[in-house]
Amino acid sequence: MLSLKGLRILLSIPIKLLLVLLKYPFLGGVNEKFRNDLINSLKLMVYRTALYMPVRESVVLSIMSNRFILNKLIKTLYPKLTNLPNYGTKYDAQSYWIVKPHHRKSSDPILIFLHGGGYFFETMPSQIESLVSIYHLLDKPKRDRLSMMVLDYKLASRGYNVPYQLGELLDTYSNLVKEGNDNFIFVGDSAGGNLAIIFLQYLKENNNAEHLPYPRSVMLISPWVKLAPDAHQNSPGHSYYDNSGRDMLQIDHFRDVDKQVHIIGDTKHDTLTVSPGNCDYKHTDWEDIPTLTSPGYSTFVILGEHECFRDDVLTWCKYALKSPLAPQKQDSNGVWNPKVHEYIKDLGDSAYVEINVEPQGVHDSVLYFENTIISKVKKNPGLSVSSLDPHKYFGIVKVVNFLNKTLPSDKAEDLV
Repeated sequence: MLSLKGLRILLSIPIKLLLVLLKYPFLGGVNEKFRNDLINSLKLMVYRTALYMPVRESVVLSIMSNRFILNKLIKTLYPKLTNLPNYGTKYDAQSYWIVKPHHRKSSDPILIFLHGGGYFFETMPSQIESLVSIYHLLDKPKRDRLSMMVLDYKLASRGYNVPYQLGELLDTYSNLVKEGNDNFIFVGDSAGGNLAIIFLQYLKENNNAEHLPYPRSVMLISPWVKLAPDAHQNSPGHSYYDNSGRDMLQIDHFRDVDKQVHIIGDTKHDTLTVSPGNCDYKHTDWEDIPTLTSPGYSTFVILGEHECFRDDVLTWCKYALKSPLAPQKQDSNGVWNPKVHEYIKDLGDSAYVEINVEPQGVHDSVLYFENTIISKVKKNPGLSVSSLDPHKYFGIVKVVNFLNKTLPSDKAEDLV
């Protein structure tokens, strides 16, 4: 049963979409990034409005389960692209395979996708579309050894408060390790990025008892590192305030006390295994996590210049990855500048680190707004990432290139 607030938000969606349609021929899209992109302008408005829904009532917008999205919707829309070994099969109580090669070795990489949605929305079809596209865009020697799975964690909208999802990830991870697997990649967007980061801290605090390997790589897409923003962040000069009219996220989404209660419950949020950004940052909290620091491991972060999380993500990168990147004093106007938009550490004596800030980019653009790439992949399954428009598919290009660099190849010397 919807409350008056929930009903009002739901009914406002078509009205807001109509306003976008009416304004578009004269003023363009909703922000600089989508000035000439009506479809993504409409999508951004839907996501922005939906996030105002009370947590428990948001289930009316999460009617598609991961099982349905994978095995009905995506499989029906893209039968050739999903004709993959073990596609859509259940691994355990909270995970599904996207692909698992029939003759894989236990040392072959397993990519675990941790979906975003504020811990209260289900996976969106666009996220799976982007993920399937990324798989097909990989160099074949890299792709042939890769397995991919989706963690189907339970939602706060159904009464499972943070950090319940951490326990579900731990269960699946432990099951895979018990089978002899030791090569893991986490891909986490937004709330999924939070889950990936706090899992690293969990391993650090508990590994003497757990004896679990650290993931070889983490890929963080607009990670939600600070669950409860401070009041001062809603003032000029801070990304929450400056990007409020551009991004799909708003500070009101996260400072709503009712929303915080239904997502976090009575959990103490200012801990490293819940919300690192609400803690006093120290380099030492991150220095002995191999995924972030040791040779043979790698970390990838991507965020948008025009997203509300920008400052929080760059602050985390400063302390966890020793990144020098800071918010620009002047807007880029969409022009890429590697001095302010990119940080790469490839020294050989530490983990490979890559951080990308998309000029005029918004929250989680890779998985929510670049999913149109799947139409190109559908028409041409052998499509090369080098042929893509690096402006339109900024995030997809960066993600695929990172994986092509860090994944093992299916070469004879690798199989010995």
